[in-house]
Amino acid sequence: MKEDNKGKYNPYFLENKEFIQWRLTRTRELERYWISFMQGHPNLKGEFEEAIETFNRIVINKKNFTDTDILYERIIRSVLKKNEKKKRIIYYVSSVAAIALLLLITTFYFMWNEDDSKARITAEIIGKTLPEQEVKLIAGGKELKLTQNVTVQLKDGQILYTDSTDTEKRIDVNNIQTNKLIVPDGKRSFLILADGSKVWINSGTELEFPTKFSGKTRDIKVVGEIYLDVTESGKQPFIVHTPNMEIQVFGTRFNVSAYNSEQTSAVVLVNGKVQVKTTDNTSIMMNPNEMVELREGNMNKKNVDVSLYTSWVDGVFIFNRTPAPELFKKVGRYYNVSFEHIESDKRITGKLYLSDNLNDVLSSISLLTGKKYIVEDNIIKVIK
Repeated sequence: MKEDNKGKYNPYFLENKEFIQWRLTRTRELERYWISFMQGHPNLKGEFEEAIETFNRIVINKKNFTDTDILYERIIRSVLKKNEKKKRIIYYVSSVAAIALLLLITTFYFMWNEDDSKARITAEIIGKTLPEQEVKLIAGGKELKLTQNVTVQLKDGQILYTDSTDTEKRIDVNNIQTNKLIVPDGKRSFLILADGSKVWINSGTELEFPTKFSGKTRDIKVVGEIYLDVTESGKQPFIVHTPNMEIQVFGTRFNVSAYNSEQTSAVVLVNGKVQVKTTDNTSIMMNPNEMVELREGNMNKKNVDVSLYTSWVDGVFIFNRTPAPELFKKVGRYYNVSFEHIESDKRITGKLYLSDNLNDVLSSISLLTGKKYIVEDNIIKVIK
């Protein structure tokens, strides 16, 4: 924020580039910045909340712009057009590089909605937030409920995890035991296996894993989606079992998506080499930047941008001409929301930062889809 001649922070947040970037992209870095800023400037709370409210009264119309400098200026002018504080503001628009993060996609601009209060509300998609569930760890003859996105580690015949009070706990387990981690919709977890391999576990996933890899192979079973960074071992091949395929790993990083509710299962290889085999012993060897899809018993391989399938590990969904129903399905599973009547033929391109606050994510979806949303209790209405 800029300071005025009296040494105080300028209260006009809506002319501040970082503020606009924050409201549009909601990155973790900007979230931390503005939380810290307001903690240090409680006297600006009124102006801050007013700026957020003003920014939220914006609707999206689709229009192509190639010059982001012009786009940035139009955004500011649109936001400030009806600001009650009629004060002259001089705009300094910086370089295209500095503005690159301003938009999730550069095909939208913003206009004030003159007749918003008179708009006829017709729900196009209805979502319902579901009751929150807990992560379950079944190990050592116990079923433990973990209320957060927990980290679990196998070490020296013990399972280490952090409970809801951030206290580290230990469970003694025997070496031949199979354990299970159940991660419901709306939760994520991270697991370090006995050989040091790392597993990121996405929402709606069940993972079975041994306390110790003592056989000729290292085997785990998964229903859902995981991302793995597998420790190399020339003596023990690593094998991932899903309901309809088997992935043999040769020391690598890759993503597996095999939900029972999906018609397609997929493996995306980041680096290394894997072999994918179906239940009828059909097999395909994969190289980096390739995806193998299994649908109705048929396997197909193609080159892909792996970030489109692995970015969830970093708290981002990346879309590239993705059908809108797929976007809502992924978001629904990630946030434990059931979306219905998704019939839109719109294709989405852009980034969706996965904030802990669902309302922030819905605001970003508005940017990506050109639609608005209303939240009433636990019901979400997505409207034209």
